Amino acid sequence: MSFFEELKRRKVFRVAASYAVVAFVIMQLVEIVFPIFDFPQWTSQFVIIIVLLGFPIAIVLSWIFDKTPEGFIKTDLQQKEEVGGIVDNRPFYQQKRNIFLLLGVFAGLMIGLFGGRNITNVSSNSQNAFTKMAILPFTNIKQDKENDFLGFALSDEIINRLGYLKSIVVRPSGSVRKYQGTEADLNQVGNDLDVDLVLTGSYLRDGDQLRLSTELIDLNKNERLWNKTVQVDYSDIFEIQETVSRDIVEGLKYNLEPEEEEKLKTSDVDPLAYELYLKAKDMKSNNVPMMETKVELFLESINIDSSYSESWAELATACVNVAQATKKGQYYINLSKYAVRKAISLNSESLSSILAGTQLYSETGDVEKSTELSIKAMRLSGGKTGHAELGYNLRYAGLMNESMDLYQISSKLDESGTGRANFLIQSGKSNIYLGEIDKAISITRQGVGLAKNNNITAPVWLIYEGIPYLYSKMPEKAFPYFDFVSDIDPSNTWSIIGQTYKALVSGNTNKGGDLLSSLESRNIHDSEMIYRYTHFYVMLNDHDNALRALEKSVDNGFFCFPYIKSDPLTKPLHDNPRFKQILEKAKIRHELYEKRFGDEIRSLLGSIS
Repeated sequence: MSFFEELKRRKVFRVAASYAVVAFVIMQLVEIVFPIFDFPQWTSQFVIIIVLLGFPIAIVLSWIFDKTPEGFIKTDLQQKEEVGGIVDNRPFYQQKRNIFLLLGVFAGLMIGLFGGRNITNVSSNSQNAFTKMAILPFTNIKQDKENDFLGFALSDEIINRLGYLKSIVVRPSGSVRKYQGTEADLNQVGNDLDVDLVLTGSYLRDGDQLRLSTELIDLNKNERLWNKTVQVDYSDIFEIQETVSRDIVEGLKYNLEPEEEEKLKTSDVDPLAYELYLKAKDMKSNNVPMMETKVELFLESINIDSSYSESWAELATACVNVAQATKKGQYYINLSKYAVRKAISLNSESLSSILAGTQLYSETGDVEKSTELSIKAMRLSGGKTGHAELGYNLRYAGLMNESMDLYQISSKLDESGTGRANFLIQSGKSNIYLGEIDKAISITRQGVGLAKNNNITAPVWLIYEGIPYLYSKMPEKAFPYFDFVSDIDPSNTWSIIGQTYKALVSGNTNKGGDLLSSLESRNIHDSEMIYRYTHFYVMLNDHDNALRALEKSVDNGFFCFPYIKSDPLTKPLHDNPRFKQILEKAKIRHELYEKRFGDEIRSLLGSIS
């Protein structure tokens, strides 16, 4: 009997064919059903790998066993070893047909292991990894100041549109802004931002006409993939964004999914309202007056056309940012709440609306709601957006290690100086809460250095170069950093916090008490910021108000139980019965949060790391 006939007799071919049919059906069901229930990507990959690994096992079992009316029995030894009418008495491993069988099994295993491994890196658009690109601010050919805002604002809008494409990573606008108004070396841009493609462009506004010329450069091949020029009436500025976005998609041979196709479509908004919206987006937020002007521009835009969800979303974010820095915090928080509700009601699938909600809810006590929205943003963007927001929530909830993991993933998706700076500074906060002070000092110093190199002078970031020293044996080392922040914007809430620490650590209780009173009058909502009042009152030996501030902080959403129970700056409170009651409240909420979100978050981390 030939080896081929032996395979037929043992029904190996029949088993292989049957297995292939069943495997195909399973894979089709996985492809259809798993997305409906929003299962993580790794679950479908796991099923496919199991199916592949099962194939050689099925073949081996079909060779060894045979199905009979009496059930499964081991194949007769004499029949197995008889080939061509001659009994082969050689050992199993020396029999030719068995050698071929073992080689086949080994090949199947290799396909299962390494084929399955490759599946994890293949996107729905058959790309081996994310396509990484940067869209630089466009150059104003005419160099007229009144139209300079279009350079950054238009590129930012295209960045946002492409953010919905699950297999394309576009560096955020904060990463490319430093190239605005410069003649950037594209190879250097590629190295700085870790991207393969760069889109550059120039524009000219002449009366009612707007012309935009763009070109897409492949940095790896050092060649231009395409260049396009689009000219439209200024009132049809949306058309330019959609056209350029589609040109990029077509140039990359990217197969749009239906929901991605919908995100690229042009919205309908009043031209003047949209112009004001773009001007507001172009504005920086380095100080309180600039923040407030930005809010006013968004309000002007909305007064003209209130149907555009993106205007409401950007207004909400701008209001939260200024609320932390000004005396009129309550006004801006109320306005942000209204804006978020409007944005989500107009477009519940808008990433801008969702992310605006995450920031607002985390700052106003509903960390759980913010977490829900952060996870939604991650799923909606294919795992490219929402990491930083979720990491923020996890720190508030006391899951510091998971928080740092998410910030690290976020920094990998944004390899720019800005992205790296944010990762380092935010991770440094978690290092403080974990008691890793030397590490916090080192990591925040690196982060602030990168922020300065990228022209970021926001006190909310820079203050953390000094704060870790408060936990060291020489807290006075924080003073120069607090003074630096105060010199930038002395009215900023974070600047006042730094000066309050400085006064109280120095023993100037009168000045520290006055500064603390001014902070209390601002009616701050950020629970992590409120927690610092606990430090101040402990330094003033006012334990009643320290405990009041602590409870308010926990109630407002800062329930970082592991840190609160061991914070060295609140040690005089730790034996107080009321402290223990508040600590228990933080513990309960921390544990409920972990129970509700812990497994899902770790699953997300596993699928995107």
